[in-house]
Amino acid sequence: MSTKTTYRRIALVVVAAMGFGLLSVAPSSATSQVDTLTVSSATSTGTIGSASTINVTQSFLGTNSDTMTVTASLVSVPSGSVAVPVLSNVLGSLVGASVPTITGLAAMMTDTATVGTYAQATAVYSVSFTPALVGTYVIKFTPTNGTIAAPTTQATSAAAVTWTITVAAAAPADSTSVSEIVPGAVTTVGSTVAVSVAASGSAIATIKVTPNVASVAATGSTTITATVSGPGTLSTPSLAATTTPTATGLKSTSLSGAGTGPIYVYLFGDGTTGTSTITLTMGSVVLTEVANTYGAAASAVATVVKPVIAVGSTASTGAITVLVKDAAGNTVPGATVFANSGTTTVFASSSAVTASTGIASFNLTALVAGTSSFTFSNVAAGSTATYTSAAVSVRAGSATMSSVTMTLDKASYTPGEAATVTVMIKDAAGNTVADGTYAAFAAAVTSTRALSSGTLPAASLTTGSSTGTLTFSINVPTTSGDFTISALGGSTLAAAQAGLPISATANVTISAAEAAAAEAIAAAADAAAEATDAANAATDAANAAAEAADAATAAAQDAADAIAALSVEVGELIADLSAQITAQKAAIRALTNLVIKIQKAVAKKK
Repeated sequence: MSTKTTYRRIALVVVAAMGFGLLSVAPSSATSQVDTLTVSSATSTGTIGSASTINVTQSFLGTNSDTMTVTASLVSVPSGSVAVPVLSNVLGSLVGASVPTITGLAAMMTDTATVGTYAQATAVYSVSFTPALVGTYVIKFTPTNGTIAAPTTQATSAAAVTWTITVAAAAPADSTSVSEIVPGAVTTVGSTVAVSVAASGSAIATIKVTPNVASVAATGSTTITATVSGPGTLSTPSLAATTTPTATGLKSTSLSGAGTGPIYVYLFGDGTTGTSTITLTMGSVVLTEVANTYGAAASAVATVVKPVIAVGSTASTGAITVLVKDAAGNTVPGATVFANSGTTTVFASSSAVTASTGIASFNLTALVAGTSSFTFSNVAAGSTATYTSAAVSVRAGSATMSSVTMTLDKASYTPGEAATVTVMIKDAAGNTVADGTYAAFAAAVTSTRALSSGTLPAASLTTGSSTGTLTFSINVPTTSGDFTISALGGSTLAAAQAGLPISATANVTISAAEAAAAEAIAAAADAAAEATDAANAATDAANAAAEAADAATAAAQDAADAIAALSVEVGELIADLSAQITAQKAAIRALTNLVIKIQKAVAKKK
């Protein structure tokens, strides 16, 4: 190619190989192409499952079909990421260039400049990237000269540019998150399901998870891990429901983050039966769904609910229920079960279908009085059955009351002991009546002595499924002696009982050991009373002694007071006497002196 004439072509290519994408535009010979390369945004915030998009603009001076190449490469991605960028042309963005041809992930665009002239050639491409993992992605765009197949070594004017996409962790699910399950690969939802093992080649149940985030309803923005224990495997979680999910053979799988809306997980059968428990974990939120996988019906167990049905009526709530299971003991829903009556003149044969619980309910119509046995199998009478239940019996009886009996379960009780009162309502043939409400007594049953607790029969009794027999729990009196419970018979009873007492009597006694213990307790109480009396007498004596002591103390005090007063008086008397003695002594001395003087005077006279 001449140095005067430059042939330039521009192309933008993305190539996905080993995690790299190529976006190409280059001039075949670029003497002074003055090229530029820019991105509309160097950073973006991404969301798992949603595409982030920017524009890459390539421009250069070109003539005569010059080209340049721009290569897009993944510089940094989270571990495990396999997503690559996707290139598309922005229509109407070309200047001096023809519309590129895009085949797969490669695109080629040629400039349209006149030979020998330079003109600006520009192309804008949209680059989108859809992340599947949380983390940071760095995509680098590097310009080079030449075509993709034959690049040149001539340096470009423009430098490489990068685009950084940051995907933050999803908000954790909260406790308002919900999950639901339905049979098959369907989009509707339900509760626990039962599915046939025959469907093991395809999805046998769909689990729809709606992971909610606090304050935001059903965003679905979270990371979910699904694990199954028991039969079956799981599909990889999907953001969209599908009627043709793909089996993975995995017992545990996860979806790292999600877009808005629900997440779907599919359960695949593995040819075995049993209970499959699917645990769905989203952070601290754990949800559980259950699918019961069953095989062909292999056994049936019949339970009589209404032993007696009135002639001409139908047991509306089911006279007999039949539980059907497969060979592994799993309940089987949707199975047709045939009730084969041994006496079809009393009860006709019929059929019913098991519910989701594996139970079929049979409503029988009593044709005439009598009893018929029933067996239950997968075929009508006369055909070869693969399973047959044990026989049970139902009686077609009367709903007309004739007699009533009332009994206690024992003749003797200990004080306060629990007791059972049984009332049986019978027809004229002596059989218990069919279900219904009967005015058995003229008034409620009463007791001659107060019961410890419990409720006695009322006047009107409803038998329900008790075949004319009702029981009542009471506690007998707490003291010994006989007691009687009784009531007058209802007016519709036969003449032998209508308006007459119907009663039951029992005795409340204590055992010898209990009597001895009671006597010992009484003797101890008497001894305690005597000891109390003696203590009281001693207390009285002590009180009397104390009072005497108080009196003696008062008398002594009085004597002391008297002595003190006498002492004062004696002291005064002694003082007076002493004064008198002193005076007398003085008088005696004076007299003595006088006598001496007289004696001296007489002596002188002699």
